[in-house]
Amino acid sequence: MLAELTHPFIRWSSPHIVALVLTVLAAAAVLWWGARKPQAQRFRICRVIAVVIALQFISEFCWRAFSDAYGEWRYNMPLHFCSFMSIVAFIALWWRKRWACALVYFAVLTASIQALITPAMADGYPSLPFFIFFLSHGLLMVVALAVPVLIGWRARGYDDLRSLALMNLYVVLIIPVNIWLGTNYGYTQGAPLPGTILDYLGPAPWYYLWAELPALAVFRILMLFVHDKTED
Repeated sequence: MLAELTHPFIRWSSPHIVALVLTVLAAAAVLWWGARKPQAQRFRICRVIAVVIALQFISEFCWRAFSDAYGEWRYNMPLHFCSFMSIVAFIALWWRKRWACALVYFAVLTASIQALITPAMADGYPSLPFFIFFLSHGLLMVVALAVPVLIGWRARGYDDLRSLALMNLYVVLIIPVNIWLGTNYGYTQGAPLPGTILDYLGPAPWYYLWAELPALAVFRILMLFVHDKTED
């Protein structure tokens, strides 16, 4: 497949930088516009975003199922971490479940943002996978920030620790799936491409173990911005 690429993706190329800038500007515009609305309207905006995420999620994997862009079926299942985050994002926006709000906030602003900075993809601009990647990950970033800005969610107690535990649960559960299918969902079998942060944390899947303390430190910092002051 790589040999057939006419526009390979290059990190920090002009298309990558432009895509990042447009993603950030679009997210900021949606949040700024939504934050100026009354609470009832903000909740409706969140449900509209939830529907957009659901449509994007379904259409992407329907396209994957009926195309050979990513190879055989076992490589096209919605089992990557960001795929699960799309489901969690829908739950957070539609039902405003506390655990989902916490998980999408902490997980997306660490793991999924890292995916935007160092994308693991072969196809560059102007391919369809390029647009799908930045749309799906950009939507997740919008949700992660909409949870505190539009919904009004605030972190309490050990929301960060529970979110980290759920992320670890995903890793533990996806490892046997990868061994069974011969796949690399969640990148438990190896880093997706050279140049990601995983390259500095040792071999797979042990790099997730070494990432625990840095991740917890980042979660603690993120919690400072959304801490529920009524607990103090």
